[in-house]
Amino acid sequence: MPRKTKLNDELIKICSENIKLGLPYSTCAKAIGITYETWANWTKYGKEGKEPYSRFYIAIQEAEAELMRECLNAVKMSMKLGDVKSAMFLLERRFGSDGYGRQSQVDVKAETKNLNVNVNATQDENEKIRREILSKLTPR
Repeated sequence: MPRKTKLNDELIKICSENIKLGLPYSTCAKAIGITYETWANWTKYGKEGKEPYSRFYIAIQEAEAELMRECLNAVKMSMKLGDVKSAMFLLERRFGSDGYGRQSQVDVKAETKNLNVNVNATQDENEKIRREILSKLTPR
């Protein structure tokens, strides 16, 4: 017979408030005295529609949506006050797949050379090869 769950309306309320503050799941789990693995199980059961976990899951989703809304309102307020970086942040995150995502262009020109090294070379020849390689690697 499975153990009785610790999950109740009070814990759901505490978790919801913590999520609205922006705490990560692992910290929310610690705040109510459970492990992150238990948190993950409760979420999984909630997705499956099992009670009381489904109420927990829905409350967490609602809290996350509210937090996101508050954050976006703050970004938009900052944009209205003239902070261009806020607008760029919002465009990159929200509309990244529409062409506003951060893109970096890297110009890579690799020069490959084959080094034919004689394994029977003397110590002096090896030292000469080493100096030649190091001279190419040192900054100008």
